Amino acid sequence: MLYLKLPMENELIASDILDAIKRSFPELRISKIVINNRGWDNIIAIVNDDVVFRFPKNTSSEKRMKMEIKLIGMLTGFPVRLPEYTFLAETGRFFAGYPFIPGVPLSSSSTLGKGILSDITKILRYMREFPLSKCRLAGLPIHDNISWLTKQEEILGRFEQTLSILTGPGYFSELRKELIEALSGMSKDCLTLCHGDLYRGNVLISGRHDRIIGVIDWGDAFYGDYAFDIAAVALDFPSRHMKEILSKLSPEGDKTALERIFYYSKVEPLYLADNLMRKGHKEEASKVLEEIM
Repeated sequence: MLYLKLPMENELIASDILDAIKRSFPELRISKIVINNRGWDNIIAIVNDDVVFRFPKNTSSEKRMKMEIKLIGMLTGFPVRLPEYTFLAETGRFFAGYPFIPGVPLSSSSTLGKGILSDITKILRYMREFPLSKCRLAGLPIHDNISWLTKQEEILGRFEQTLSILTGPGYFSELRKELIEALSGMSKDCLTLCHGDLYRGNVLISGRHDRIIGVIDWGDAFYGDYAFDIAAVALDFPSRHMKEILSKLSPEGDKTALERIFYYSKVEPLYLADNLMRKGHKEEASKVLEEIM
């Protein structure tokens, strides 16, 4: 029996997804499918608990997924499992799938033990050694230290435009000062391949919480500040973990890494608040801001 889990108002979307998978991959005998439409960029469909299909919601998301697939193909010898996109739709709407990677989200753990910290270090060191030339070949956004600062200023400006009605202008004035102080002294030695979304559900750990099983969702990858990924992966944990990771990865002479990490950590909730406001969910955005102000 087919098990289709999706809110009733999205039944048409669910049937379209089911038909697309059946049409593109008739060899799959679908006995169960669970669909999640809550993601920002993609609709997720898990078939038989074995295959994860991702359907981009718009052309921008499709472009990033194609970039992700190309990048992952270049990450040979990566320390943990990556999505292996063996299911690629060849006709009609673009979507792709990979064998399910077992594990639980990093956020399920209350601490970063030695095994997880060791795996994080291996992952980030691999990314620091990944050539810039391959980042360009994969089509990733490429930043130098100046364009990276400009990018962060643009992001903060966008947040101010949508959220200052809730925070007041003074909040963003202070954030802008912190941004300049933290990032203006960053050198080119701090630039590396970055996952761009290295927290919560995208880092999968073992049920015993003693090692990392895999890293998924590389659609936001770029070449930029290595401290950005450290801020993400250690976001929900004591700051000592950030310092320990930094001690093993920080390039010589990088004196503002910790300040940059704290800045990225402080700004991170604004991504959600901004997204909620742009979708008209002012009350939910206010709750997010109440927790950090």
